[in-house]
Amino acid sequence: MFLRSLAVALTLATSAAAQTFPDPLSDTLSDFADVLDATEEGRITRLLADTRTATGVQVVVVTVPGLDAYGAGTMGIESYAKGLFNAWGVGGADRNDGILMLLDIQGREARIALGAGYDPVYDGRAARVLSTAVLPALRDGQIAGGIEAGIASARDRLIAPFLAGQPVTVTDGFPEEAADSLLTPLLAFGGVAAVAGFGIWRTRRNRVTCPNCGAATLERSREIIERPTRSEPGMGLQHLTCSACGFIDRKSYPISWNSSEARRDRDPTKGRNDRGGGGGGFGGGRSSGGGATGKW
Repeated sequence: MFLRSLAVALTLATSAAAQTFPDPLSDTLSDFADVLDATEEGRITRLLADTRTATGVQVVVVTVPGLDAYGAGTMGIESYAKGLFNAWGVGGADRNDGILMLLDIQGREARIALGAGYDPVYDGRAARVLSTAVLPALRDGQIAGGIEAGIASARDRLIAPFLAGQPVTVTDGFPEEAADSLLTPLLAFGGVAAVAGFGIWRTRRNRVTCPNCGAATLERSREIIERPTRSEPGMGLQHLTCSACGFIDRKSYPISWNSSEARRDRDPTKGRNDRGGGGGGFGGGRSSGGGATGKW
């Protein structure tokens, strides 16, 4: 326990000084908050490893004692989770299918961050995973139980349909709940996508007419999540969010090397965040900010 606390303290000091994200403790579980005992760590690590072996999808769990302690400042858990996801490269780069579960113990806030390969409907499904599996246990003080339930639910409700490529709705496979229980997480994601995406790519924004309600309150933003090269096209993600009716849409699009967007964004002094030590088990996956947040 003492050695773990010392390692965490050193990680925090290094992180704050360099203004970077901490190196992962493993490619499965990083309990920086030291809230899990050895038995619980073993169970969760095995569950994460078994999930990856069975599905090919990497799920990573991270606990932090508080975002401020990690130099996050006013970043917020959504932006911090996205930045951590991309710094480590969670999931496969080919499918961008990784999942990061982040628990801020001091702030009593949980975030499920999804890889860029998940369609927008999965943001709502991630919110259901939190509300039905993770948060109830956390509110009862069962941190390990909430994590384990969340991993199992994510495997069934997020990974399985994603791999099958089957059309899904937010409520497929979940107990019926009031629709308005999902409004806050979905709008929260819309606000994050429209206001400020944490990362190293520049974002373009403009307001247009919403196709759902007709109001001129639809904010459209474009984010480059994969820079193009001379031989390979890149990938961008267009976010559409309406502050009036809550409409949300997200679509990927290719970016060519000679496009005006790529020329505007091109800056040889900037590159992807380096992945820290212990990143050999990570596949270079990216997140564009999708997912859900909940408090306990």
